[in-house]
Amino acid sequence: MSKYTTTIKVLLDNNFDFQLDSYPIFDEDYRAVLNKNILDYYYINEIGFETPALFRHFLKNTLNIIMPKYNAIYNAQLTLLQNSLGNVDLTETLERSIENEASSESESTGTNKNLFQDTPQGELATTDIDAQKWASNLTLNKNTVGDETSSSGSTTEDYTKHLLGSNGKKYNIEIYSKMVDNFKSIDQMIINELADLFMGVY
Repeated sequence: MSKYTTTIKVLLDNNFDFQLDSYPIFDEDYRAVLNKNILDYYYINEIGFETPALFRHFLKNTLNIIMPKYNAIYNAQLTLLQNSLGNVDLTETLERSIENEASSESESTGTNKNLFQDTPQGELATTDIDAQKWASNLTLNKNTVGDETSSSGSTTEDYTKHLLGSNGKKYNIEIYSKMVDNFKSIDQMIINELADLFMGVY
């Protein structure tokens, strides 16, 4: 129950607009987190002004003054986080040329025989003309044909590797937990600077 003015709880219950949407902050996504931490911390405290409108004015004014300093601290913590994670953004490209060479060799032998017999008078040796014994006219051709072919070429392989993220210096969850703790500490420093806007801290 309020004794002198009113509490943050009463103002929240009546949907009072604190207008905490314009003070400078390092990351807009963090605004809701910080606003909630401030209002939760002073939830049952009475405002140190006669009207909610006056309280809102000085709350916004104080945040406008102090936040640039704390934004620098937040950003410094983010930089430390990135360094601790050992962030890597590396592109590695490999190009390799492979020479291909192939060859083949073949050989074929053929014998053509034309034999004409009109008399049995010229006996031939069987070793010369296979099994033919008599011929009046003989044409014999023996051919050996060789063939050799070769071919060559090259193949190029391209390979690209892109590394982005942690190089494994520490477990990410460990670093994240440390960052959360550090941010809470910064939030608490901001909250402490707002103490003069209230009747007292309980």
